[in-house]
Amino acid sequence: MRKISLLLAGVTVALALTAGAQAHVTIHPNAIPSGGFTTFDVRVPNERPKARTMKVDVQFPSGYLFLSYQAMPGWSTKVIYRQLAKPVVVFGETHKQEVDRVVWTARSGGLPARQFIEFPLSIAMPNAKAGSLLTFKALQRYSNGEIVRWIGPPSADTPAPQVYIEDSKAAIRDYPGGVGAARKDRAARHTFGLLLAAPLLGLAFLGLRYRRRHQS
Repeated sequence: MRKISLLLAGVTVALALTAGAQAHVTIHPNAIPSGGFTTFDVRVPNERPKARTMKVDVQFPSGYLFLSYQAMPGWSTKVIYRQLAKPVVVFGETHKQEVDRVVWTARSGGLPARQFIEFPLSIAMPNAKAGSLLTFKALQRYSNGEIVRWIGPPSADTPAPQVYIEDSKAAIRDYPGGVGAARKDRAARHTFGLLLAAPLLGLAFLGLRYRRRHQS
């Protein structure tokens, strides 16, 4: 019980981390089951007090064949595809390309300081292994010419947006503490399940010994 308490405490602390974790380009929800259609938002904050965000360029990992976007007032959206090494057949259709990047460009004023914007996308999640991470490297261009490269690991000052892959039957979740909180939550639920199962296995073992003893 001490282990499960520590794990649950870690999840609680991670869920409480909002300010630092949300001051980056992120994807929400950040824990999604593999396969199937869903929607997520690319959340972009403006961190520069004297410049506006004018362009956001997000690179997709492999496996995204279906994507549609919501038109955003004041922004143009461009979906760029890359050729597949080998065509794949999905829903009876042959696909020779997959999503490479999605680029949002401000038509005029851009995103001012102390504001954020969310770009909604409807996508089909790839069939990835539960517990794995999908990384979406992003570039954020400001009106003063600065480019912030959100391409680093979670510990970096400019971490890349990530999505944690849940079990196929798990609910879609959003963790304020990021994918690290998602991992801790999954570990806690797994450990809790083992703790619940242990007494049942013990009772089954005792019952088996009792039957064997009285049958001999």
